[in-house]
Amino acid sequence: MVISKKVYTFAYTKKYTIMKVITTRDFRNNTKTYFELAEKERIAVKRGKKFINFMVSKDPDEVYISENWLQEFFAIPQEFRCNPFDISPSGDLFWADKRNVEQLKQTVEASKTTKWTRLKKEDQKKFLGLE
Repeated sequence: MVISKKVYTFAYTKKYTIMKVITTRDFRNNTKTYFELAEKERIAVKRGKKFINFMVSKDPDEVYISENWLQEFFAIPQEFRCNPFDISPSGDLFWADKRNVEQLKQTVEASKTTKWTRLKKEDQKKFLGLE
């Protein structure tokens, strides 16, 4: 008897239909109110041209990722995927692809054995095509 086993990867994202966008002044004046409201709905504080999103969780290591990030992550073939947060705190998707990580390791190792020399000013101009 042959039993096939499939491995599934699940990622859950919360869909919010309502989001309150408040100013820093509103937040400063009503901090307690907005912290309590953040437990029920999504809150974003607009600061200049940027937004600060509140995320309520029971674990301080929990990470907020967008749906676009998830789509790009799952676009990487499964055999080349790795957890980018193990390498970079930002979770940059460059680090989610094992091929990029391996190539960078090889480049670093090769640079350790390579002898580097600085070009003279005239050689720099020739190299850059400025002569």
